Amino acid sequence: MAGVNVDLVLNARHVVPVVPEGVVLENHSVVVNEGLIVAILPTADVTGVYIAAETVDLPDHILIPGLINAHTHASMTLLRGLFGISTLHSAAEMIRSGTTCANDMYFFPDAAASTFEKVGLRALVGQVVMEFPTAYATGPADYFAKARAMFTKYKDSSLISLAMAPHAPYTVSDASFEQVLALSREFNVRVHLHLHESEAECVDSATKTPSMMCHQSAEHSRPLQVRNMQRLGLLNDQLIAAHMTQLTDDEIAAVAAAGTHVSHCPTSNLKLASGICRVSDLLAQGVNVAIGTDGAASNNTLNMFAEMKLAAVLAKGESKCCTSVPAATALRMATLNGAKALGIEAKVGSVEVGKVSRKDKECLVVAHARIVCVLQFADLVAVSTDCVEMLPMYSAISHVVYVAGRENVSDVWVAGKRLLANRVLTTIDEVQVKQHCKKWHDAIRDHHAEMVAAKK
Repeated sequence: MAGVNVDLVLNARHVVPVVPEGVVLENHSVVVNEGLIVAILPTADVTGVYIAAETVDLPDHILIPGLINAHTHASMTLLRGLFGISTLHSAAEMIRSGTTCANDMYFFPDAAASTFEKVGLRALVGQVVMEFPTAYATGPADYFAKARAMFTKYKDSSLISLAMAPHAPYTVSDASFEQVLALSREFNVRVHLHLHESEAECVDSATKTPSMMCHQSAEHSRPLQVRNMQRLGLLNDQLIAAHMTQLTDDEIAAVAAAGTHVSHCPTSNLKLASGICRVSDLLAQGVNVAIGTDGAASNNTLNMFAEMKLAAVLAKGESKCCTSVPAATALRMATLNGAKALGIEAKVGSVEVGKVSRKDKECLVVAHARIVCVLQFADLVAVSTDCVEMLPMYSAISHVVYVAGRENVSDVWVAGKRLLANRVLTTIDEVQVKQHCKKWHDAIRDHHAEMVAAKK
């Protein structure tokens, strides 16, 4: 019997599929065709079964699902500035850090979406909503009009999905939240917002104390509680709530009952002294908890390896339990849980051949070896262990979470397309990005100096 022609075979020393949790496949190959994973099998069995147009040997590597940054502001990187080049800068940093998908929320989402699509990075791009005018929109009506236009423009994109992104309860009115919910239902999209990020947000809202953190609702209520987010219908399984550092037991139960997703941003929360998310308690209640970096202005990197490790160790300190958020769970939070939060777990988030289909038109149904299944996109990351710092290694999963860093990422694929090859970006001109960063660094620095001088 002749072998099957395929686009790509990755021969890896270790494959961590994430599902089943804790499993490591030794000396296995991942077979990719038309951007999809069509087989996972021992490397010794590939010869004669598959004929690959390209074969990549990863003899000292751990192959994992692409990391999913579940809350970020890509265009902020030059604040460490303009939206297209800043998003390109972010994309370069994320790819080099093993991130294959980002949940982005910021102004000028069209510029972000087009940049992500151009470089081949997967993204859920939020359509921002606020009460006040900005350089992007004149007010709520304009934000919503621009959102509708975006839903039309990107409805057929294989890489870009869209969400409604009301900034936070202290910048968005009840009336605007009602429109957000209506659009979420009309287009069947996620709602992504900052929620319970700080103590001031919760206390000032509950007491209606005039402050920039007090929510815009007339209710005397913590933002998440029954008289606000729940009352408005927003506490549901389409909501991605970023930060969530201030949660009572009752609020955790409400989040769990609603099926709301939480994006945990440990570095940002600590740097801003916002608080610590009760990740262990959320997971114990069955809440889907993903991991995000937040923006570079409050982190200051987009390094998901750093976030994954911090999420794992911080949960142990917060819960006073050394078994809280083990390495396998932390990796799942950074991959499959992120995909679930974004509503794309049928496409990405694990290294599997067959996943439950959401009938996305780009998911192929194939018949091979008498198995009919819906295939998953090949969003994959190779982590090199060939350095002193990564040796010796006894547990591949523990190493990915507690030892590896973005400097160990050697190769990245999104939908089978190689975005990083032997640590070299393939779809982004790194020299050009550096030049643009230097240019805008100087401009922003000089502008800031002028503002400081004007206040004296």
